[in-house]
Formats: sequence, C-alpha cells, structure tokens
Amino acid sequence: MQIVAPAGNSKSLIASIHGGADAVYLGMPHFGARAKAENFDCLALKQAVENAHVFGVKVFVTLNTLIKDKELGDALNAARDAYGLGVDAAIVQDLRFIKLLKKELPDLTLHASTQMGIHNADGAKQLLDLGIKRAVLARETLPSDIVEIKQTGIEIEFFVQGALCVCFSGNCYFSSLASSYSGNRGKCMQICRKPYYFNGERGYFLSAKDICLYDRLKELEELGVDAIKIEGRMRSEEYAYTACSVYSSDYDVPAAVEALKSVFNRGDYCSAYLDKESPFRVIYPQSQGNIGLSVGKISSVVGKTLWVKDFTPHKNDGFKVMRNKKEVGGATVRDGKIISDGKCRAGDELRRTFDGALSKQISHAQPRRIDVTVNVQLKENAKPIVTLATANGIAEQYIGKTDAYKANNHPITRDDVVNTFAKGLSDEYPFNPCVIVNIDGDVFMPLSELNLLRRESYSVLRESILRHYSVVKHGLSYNGLRYKKFDGKGTLLMVENERQLSSEIISKIDYLVLNPSDYSKFAVPQIDKPILLNMPITMRGEDRDILVNAVNRPEIYGVVSNNLYTLGLTEKPILFGVGHNLIGQTDLPHVTSFEADCLDNGFAYVFGYAPVMTLCHCPYGKCINCSGHDELKDENGRVFKLRRVKEAHCYWQLLNCVPHFLPVDNVQNRFYDCTVIGKKQIAEVLNGRFDSNFTRGNINKGLK
Repeated sequence: MQIVAPAGNSKSLIASIHGGADAVYLGMPHFGARAKAENFDCLALKQAVENAHVFGVKVFVTLNTLIKDKELGDALNAARDAYGLGVDAAIVQDLRFIKLLKKELPDLTLHASTQMGIHNADGAKQLLDLGIKRAVLARETLPSDIVEIKQTGIEIEFFVQGALCVCFSGNCYFSSLASSYSGNRGKCMQICRKPYYFNGERGYFLSAKDICLYDRLKELEELGVDAIKIEGRMRSEEYAYTACSVYSSDYDVPAAVEALKSVFNRGDYCSAYLDKESPFRVIYPQSQGNIGLSVGKISSVVGKTLWVKDFTPHKNDGFKVMRNKKEVGGATVRDGKIISDGKCRAGDELRRTFDGALSKQISHAQPRRIDVTVNVQLKENAKPIVTLATANGIAEQYIGKTDAYKANNHPITRDDVVNTFAKGLSDEYPFNPCVIVNIDGDVFMPLSELNLLRRESYSVLRESILRHYSVVKHGLSYNGLRYKKFDGKGTLLMVENERQLSSEIISKIDYLVLNPSDYSKFAVPQIDKPILLNMPITMRGEDRDILVNAVNRPEIYGVVSNNLYTLGLTEKPILFGVGHNLIGQTDLPHVTSFEADCLDNGFAYVFGYAPVMTLCHCPYGKCINCSGHDELKDENGRVFKLRRVKEAHCYWQLLNCVPHFLPVDNVQNRFYDCTVIGKKQIAEVLNGRFDSNFTRGNINKGLK
C-alpha cells in the first residue's frame, strides 16, 4: 500500500520523504484544509515537487475547502499553478469547484477529500461520475463498506495515524457557527477539544483519541485499501519522519506503538471504527492533548524534583504528570533532573511528551538516497567525462568544461576522485554513488574544478531524473451527478413527527420534510402536501437496507439528500440538503448551508437548531437503553442538545445552543428546520416570530 504522508512545511516534507513516504500531501497559501500550516507558495511548491519527484514520491496538493463564489477564480488559478508545476493530484471537496476543474483542467487527477464524507459504495459511484480517481474515505467507514467501495473500481485512501475528528468527516459546523472560522475552510478553532459537562461530570467529552492502525495494515490491504494516510500537517518534522519510518518498516507492534507515542499520542490511541466496540472507545474525556509515552510511576518526590526508578531523562525532555488519567502537572529536565511545576506525588504516572534526543537522532538518521554508478574518466589534455546511471536505467554523460593536464608533482589519485564524488551530497544531490575511476597517465585537476565537475554532473543527472518522472494523467470523464431534480418552490417545513403539526401549520407550507429519529419505524402524516424524507448524513453497513425501505415508501414524494450516497438509492426527486454544505450559486436544487454568509439561489435555511456535529460514537461509552435525548453544557453554561438518530446503527446529532433565525423579507424559497420544537413554537416561527435568543449564523459576521 502507498504511504501518503503530511508536509506542513519544507522541513516536514523532507522528513516524510526520508522517512519512507510514497506520496506527500501539502497545501498552498489558500484553499487547503490546514490554513494554519506554513504551507507552500509557488516557489516553495516548485522546490517541493522537485524534491519529491527526484525520489519518485508523488505530490498531492490540497484544494479541499469550501469556496465562495468570488473565490472560484483564484482557486482555479491556484489549481493551474499547481498543475503547471507538476503535482500528481489535487484533493478536493467543493462540488462546484470539482465541476469547474473538470472543465478547465480535465487532465488534472482529482482525489475526493475526506471532507466529502465518502463512506459507502453508493457514494463512491457518484465520485466516478464526477471523474474522481481516488476517495480519501471518511474515518468512520466500516470494513464491510471498504470491500464494497473497492468493487466500484475507485482507488481507496484510508487514514491510519493521527487525529480523529469527533464529528463525521466534513460535517462539523461547530467552529463556524461559534466563531465564523470554519473547519470546512481550514480554520477550525477546535472547540471539540474544550471541556464540557455531561451527566454531571466535567471532561473532554468531544475530544477523540488519535488513530493508530499499525497493527491492522494487513487487514486493510486485504479489504482493498490502496493507500494509507498519516494525518498531521500541523505536527512536527519529528512526527512526520517517525510515522513514515514506522509505517514503512516491519517493526513488531509494541515497538511501533512506542515509537509513535514518542512523537504524539492523544488518548492512547483507538482503531477508528474498524471494530464492533469502536463506538464506545473513541473518546478520551480525561485529557485533550498529547499524553506522550509512559516512562513509569513516580517513585519519589523531593520538593519539585521527581524520580522514576530505572529511568534516565534526556536533555530537553518534556513531561506530563498524570493521576487517574488526568493531567496534574508538567515537568522539564534541568541539570539532568526532572523538575515538576505541579503538585505531583509518588505513584503518579510520568509521561514523556517531548523527547529531547529524538531531533538529534533524526538529524543523524540515514537519509534517503538514490543508488548511482558514477564512471569518471580523466585523461591528460582532454576534458573529463563523467558517465552516470541509476539502478532503474536513467543514464547521462557529462563532459567537463576544462581539460585535465599533466601533473608536475602530485598527480590526482583514484581516492581523490572517489572522495570528491562522495561528498557534498544533500537533498539537492541525493545520491549514493558507486564511483569508478579511470585515469590515463599522470593527470592533475585543481580541487575546485573537481568539485565543480561533481556538482555539474550531479545536476545533469538530477534534471534527467526529473524529466523522466511522468505525472500520470487520469483525466476521467465528468458525467455529472445523475438524479431526478426536485423542482419545488415555496416553504419547506421539517419536523420529526405528526404530533408537531396542526391544520394551521399545514396551511402555511408547500412541502413537509420528515426527519425521523428512527428510520426503521416512523409514521407518515396523512396530509394534502407532498412529503419529503430527510436522509441522514451516514449510511454504514446494515443501515442501507433500512434506508432503502424508508425512502421507497409510497407516501414519500422525494428526499432531502445530505450525502452523495443518497443519489443512488432512489429515482424520486432529490433536494440537496445542508449536509452537502453548498455556499454559493449552483444549478443543484439545494438548501443553502447554514455556514453561508449570503443567501444564494437555493432554499434559505430560515430557522433551525443546526446540527453542528454528527457523532458516530456513543456518548455514554456503553449501550444503556437510553431515551435518545441528552445534552452537553459548556463552561459558559450554554446547553447543546443531543438527539439520537437510529438506523441499524445509532448516531447522535449535537444541536446548536441557539437556533438560526433569519429575516425572510424578499426570500421566496424557505427551509424551516423545526425538528426539536413543538407546534406552538412552529406556528410562531412560520409567522416570523421567535422570542428567545437566536443567531443569524454567518450572515452578518461573514464566513472566514
């Protein structure tokens, strides 16, 4: 399987390459999902592509944010620049941008970002219609679905290491609605890593553990995964190098996990959703940050000095001190001793979160090199000839610019030439030379000219290797999304069940949208208005049978789609819902995202407690026959309702603490999400009144 590694900056790029990456993914200054990474301007990107391609390492550029109308031109220019510099693929999310790229740059290979939330074969088929070659699957994808996705013919990339977002991939709006800094535009404020109160306890109940799937690589390969991906463009070069070297190695599992924990470890790792028990194991409520590698229990404390039996710290080490899995302090090394800054005691666990020796070890690690045979011919009164050949058949000959001449005293020796051609190697000239020297007579060359001969001949070979590198163009045809369009106008009202309706309410709407809490059993109201079914964002494994039965019920006129998989389930009219996160003008019939900062030609999301997250894990950590309703409270006292959505699997929506409520003057097409309010409030909302606190989303403050 191909190893796809992070490159948040030039140092991490080189670290990933030397660690053993087969491909790297990186961002440009804009339109990438890690806006806070150092990223690469055009000059740096050119150098990055060359540094990667000389080793045969592919470069995937991230253009995977949501893009506003006024930004589409700049985004297209960025893609043109990247394509012109020879990137191997662009990672994308925005449906409108994908269509534009397929029109303007049809030969640019496209990969679907994990932000597109592809997690089943039905969604993968839609990608193929869009002309997309590879799907970076949602981290929530189940093993049985990976097998079926592979059967569609699309390439599969799957995250095996690094951060696990608690929200279903691509559908987190928490940061955006709280601050206007959108995770879907690369500017997540990581509100999920803050403490919350749940069932009377304070903890990090939205903070997921990191993924580590080193012990599952064989299984993933058998399932059909083509490429394994390491998350971490915001992490250190030590992390990039170590993660790549581990995943490209044959370490035993304990050694691999120990090496990985030494560079970053949130929550002692989880296995994503590959196991039946995974939904109960992804959260680590005791700590939200890196807890590193345990080095043992504190044996004694004198003042602020800590000792751990049989452990000697490295210079510049950093530590966290944990008690009952909770952080109680930190520690650093001073004069060879471990000095704490908290109230630590014997029996507490000491965990190294920064290894002061690791950077030094990595800097002295064997760099990646290209085996080259170098044949140097020196002859009196003749220009030197250097013939170079790589193991894979690339060969060049370089003729020096000045003649060698007869030596008066000290002729040049074979060792002189070998030593010269073996030195000065770098990322610019990344060769492992086997030097063959043929000297005819007593020949002399100044050392400066011999060094120049090395540099120029190596430069010729490097350029030849880059010329021979071929960017494989997968210009798959764009067929567009095939579905029956919903062409309705007017007012759509979404409710959970019939108890929320009255004759007055029904008289004020044009369409009813059902948003059931259980898709295996729900009643369809007997009313004289067309009824649409709101489809969930997720459809995993056995969920499919339940949703197919639901959508094909004869009382259902059409559907509101929130993920591409829906398009393959029905021939009924389809309206693209907020789950598709459309924020600009489009020919897709849609509800405008509640992230948007302006109204477009879709249905305006006028009212609703927006589902800021969709959770695939159980918030209780075990099945307790729950009511399907609960809440989280933040440290400012704001209450966020939890609503369970049941298919074959249980999912949870985290609803915003206040509803959207937009002015509707001059708005023709309106979408009211009244799923969690009663009929009295619904009637008031439809009449343009809401007396409690509300938000206008990003309409006034802008989407950043």
